[in-house]
Amino acid sequence: MNRFYLKIFSTLLLAGITLQGCDVYTDTGYQKRYVVESYLVVDRPLPEVRLSHTVAADQSYSFESTTVSDADLSVALLTKQGEVEERIMYSEDSVGVYVPDETHVVQPRRTYRLRAEIDANHTVTATTTVPNSYRLTGNVPDSIQYQSPEQIVVTLTPDDPDTLSRQKQFVFNLISPEYRTAQPTPFYADQLEDDESNRADFRNNSSGLVNEGNFTVHPDGSIDIKLPWIGFAYYGPNRIVTNSIDENLYDFIRSQGVQTGGSTLSPGEIPNVIYNVEGGIGVFGSIASDTVQTYLLAR
Repeated sequence: MNRFYLKIFSTLLLAGITLQGCDVYTDTGYQKRYVVESYLVVDRPLPEVRLSHTVAADQSYSFESTTVSDADLSVALLTKQGEVEERIMYSEDSVGVYVPDETHVVQPRRTYRLRAEIDANHTVTATTTVPNSYRLTGNVPDSIQYQSPEQIVVTLTPDDPDTLSRQKQFVFNLISPEYRTAQPTPFYADQLEDDESNRADFRNNSSGLVNEGNFTVHPDGSIDIKLPWIGFAYYGPNRIVTNSIDENLYDFIRSQGVQTGGSTLSPGEIPNVIYNVEGGIGVFGSIASDTVQTYLLAR
């Protein structure tokens, strides 16, 4: 599983476990909620769907102990009018993990609806509109010296004309595949000075949420993105991954960040996590992604 999805997945589990402590409800007692987790990626087959439930705050969470089996689960491709164009049924591959019965490649700019019938009395649904596909272009050098005056710039190819006005949200990841042996850059060398066992903590640095306001947008819709040197943790090969995320992931990440200290609000003023899931919580989101690579040279 892509490291970006793993970070979202871990965050989701934390939010699910602590849900009753974060949200403001009239009933302050614990209520079990069903959790769905699935991430559609443009031009890749439909992914698995993980189905589980929350536990009380004083209980230890593990997916294996909270799985939900025997659900009637499907994902439908919708028309612009919201009608079902194609329905893909899912089967339980392992406990709580459902996989599609047939291959369907996720299409950009299309809407998909998840439906999971837990039992005769409870159904969980969620809808995602997939971001448009794109490619990273521009003159990303094969190799570059760390903190060179020539900052790395990647360019996203323009969307179709009728999508140019939509504000887009991105998460960037700088990944070092040789982090176990590579020499760390100065800032991270200080972090690792007393404990080399933490090397894996910096192998994948995420930008957090950013949007087009942070970049240069050209009249044709292409976007120039300057990458900060602080994001590179290790010399050697580095993968630059750009993830364009849908509204569901955007809402979840920004609202969950407030729950874990990303705000000056007092506890009574903290808004609820935004899940965009009916009948449960979790994330049914979608991503368009592309990757380029460069080799970072020591000064």
